[in-house]
Amino acid sequence: MTLVQAMKLLVLLSVMLTVLSLALRARAGDFFYLFREWRLGLRAVIAMFVIVPIVAIIMADVFDLKGPVKVALVALAFSPVPPLLPRKQAKAGGEASYISGLLVAAALASLVLAPIGLSLIGEIFGLEMQVSRAGMATTLGLTIALPLALGVLGQRVLGDARAGAVSGPLSKVANVLFAVSVLSLLVALAPAVGKLLGDGTIVALVAMSLVGLAAGWFLAGDDRHNRAVLALASAARHPGVAIGIATTSFPDAKLAPAAIILAAVVNTLIAIPFLKRLHKSEV
Repeated sequence: MTLVQAMKLLVLLSVMLTVLSLALRARAGDFFYLFREWRLGLRAVIAMFVIVPIVAIIMADVFDLKGPVKVALVALAFSPVPPLLPRKQAKAGGEASYISGLLVAAALASLVLAPIGLSLIGEIFGLEMQVSRAGMATTLGLTIALPLALGVLGQRVLGDARAGAVSGPLSKVANVLFAVSVLSLLVALAPAVGKLLGDGTIVALVAMSLVGLAAGWFLAGDDRHNRAVLALASAARHPGVAIGIATTSFPDAKLAPAAIILAAVVNTLIAIPFLKRLHKSEV
């Protein structure tokens, strides 16, 4: 197993621990919140899986990016919520029911819409796309469905108080694993990352993130907390799923995973001032 492969597994493990941490402190009914409040759910899908993918396609075309990078951008746009987002959303003041519901709704929407969207961009850019629904379902099942189920079970076995006490340390471990894996991948993929500097990739990633923030903020309704939640969810995506999608079509290309890891860094740099400004306005 190479370093890159090991770090990809570490990214997925950090996702599992983050979702488990969330599930240990959430109510089971929260996971279906956006199905009950379907108007909010529809707005979330439009922000995440319509507006942001359109921006990704436009950016890929405007800068005439290399094939693997085009696929990486669109794979990101159709991937569900990223690993550290539930914690970011909690810091933004999001309600637990909305956060949990968005996690589940985004995963299901991604499973349905990602193959359609990727087939579409294959036609637009003349790229041969191979999207495995089974592979996506396996990844989403391991990183989202399994830890959600374990979290609900953990609450019943441990009780609410103990489960909540375990949640905090798990979240911290997940944060450390994610940071280590992203930094390690940046180092391991440094030559590929270097090729992305100056070709428009960073501008495209910044545009996707900023438009995602704006779309989520304005489509989430009147609740300020929900607006912050959807803004962050629309601006950032699950790197593990995106890498899996992109490398299926370009298994030997390092540009695709390099662009996806670079996106995680760009999103974090944009999310930090967004959160600081949000908290400052509430003081």
